[in-house]
Amino acid sequence: MDENSLKAAYSSRIEILQSTAARLETKVQDDLSELGHIDRVSFRAKGIESFVEKVLERKVEPPYKHPLTEVEDQIAGRVLVFFLSDIEFVRSRLEQVFTFVESTRREPKKDAEFGYESHHTVCVIPPEVKSNDWNDQPDMPNTFELQIRTLCMHAWAEPQHDVGYKSTEELTREDRRELAWVAASIWGADHAFERVVKRRNGPCQE
Repeated sequence: MDENSLKAAYSSRIEILQSTAARLETKVQDDLSELGHIDRVSFRAKGIESFVEKVLERKVEPPYKHPLTEVEDQIAGRVLVFFLSDIEFVRSRLEQVFTFVESTRREPKKDAEFGYESHHTVCVIPPEVKSNDWNDQPDMPNTFELQIRTLCMHAWAEPQHDVGYKSTEELTREDRRELAWVAASIWGADHAFERVVKRRNGPCQE
């Protein structure tokens, strides 16, 4: 598929994806309503330009053969929690109501490194949340992506994505060291919160 064909095909489904994303947001909010320490739940449909860029410009191994079906984050959600131990409570609860295709903790590979951290899941889209005209559109995705992260992780990920990932200029050594310092500080803050809460209250969501 060339760029124009991708844009046209994705544009024809964007409202369906947006409607389904809104329904998924409501469902996840309801599913987590009995848990504490949830700051927010948000869902969105991937933008048209972002979708085309992901398919055509970024290196994906292997390359997409059927991008309209294969791109997993056409609908994506995020759950922000207060403390590290809340991540597992949320993941466990959602595993009871969704079919998980993938569930992984993303973190730096080396012990001495600090950087992006989040729990990523890929889940099957339940039939009951699909937009009424979902089946009228060919090659719709089967899954959505969901991130579970603490507020501290989010405070690192969003600015870093804008400064480090989207930037058209290569970061200087000083820039990289500054970002590494921020990442280490964020990691320390998350673990400090966790220690304090456990000393005062025991496990966060008994």
